[in-house]
Amino acid sequence: MQTGSRKIEINGPQHASEILKKLGLNPEAHLVVINGKLTTEDEVAPADAHVKIIKVVSGG
Repeated sequence: MQTGSRKIEINGPQHASEILKKLGLNPEAHLVVINGKLTTEDEVAPADAHVKIIKVVSGG
């Protein structure tokens, strides 16, 4: 099930942290996957990258 899906354009290479900031998302509550690879906030996404943002959910 996929909810909240949207497509955005990235102008040039950008750090994962910049993408999250641009979307108004908390980096402590989201994971960034670039071209199928889980990345850190300092990883750079090329302009043609497929970026997926995953919300972290915790609970018991």
